[in-house]
Amino acid sequence: MNKKGVSPVIATVLLIGIVIVLAATIFMWFRGMTQEAIIKFEKNVELVCDDVKFAASYSPEGVLAVSNDGNVPIFQMKAKISGDGDYETKNLIDYGWPDNGLNQGGIFSESVDFVGANQVILSPVLIGKTEKGGDRTFACDENRYGYEIII
Repeated sequence: MNKKGVSPVIATVLLIGIVIVLAATIFMWFRGMTQEAIIKFEKNVELVCDDVKFAASYSPEGVLAVSNDGNVPIFQMKAKISGDGDYETKNLIDYGWPDNGLNQGGIFSESVDFVGANQVILSPVLIGKTEKGGDRTFACDENRYGYEIII
């Protein structure tokens, strides 16, 4: 008997290991596809982004002014600063943005230095409730909801 092969015990252990790895991979894949919904004003926060209205301007003296013209409070504001072929994303909270956000009719005006920038795209960040009751932020898409400022 010169037969060579894998013993039944080793084959069983290998099969169980392969099944566990495949199950874990599929679980992680499905988990990444399903995100916990963030709710604001009784609807998904992505839909609330359509209701956000704001205006912004940047003066030659380096003062950035943002006004909330809509009915949705803006919790934070992201700034995508472009210049010389690359870009950098900053949060305006670093520049004195109000801790509680910008409520309806509110105005933010602060000296902000966008060194080397030739374009800034401002996009709103909203805060909503998760299904578990906690607060979570959501950044609205800068391509759809961003406000472009040419410097």
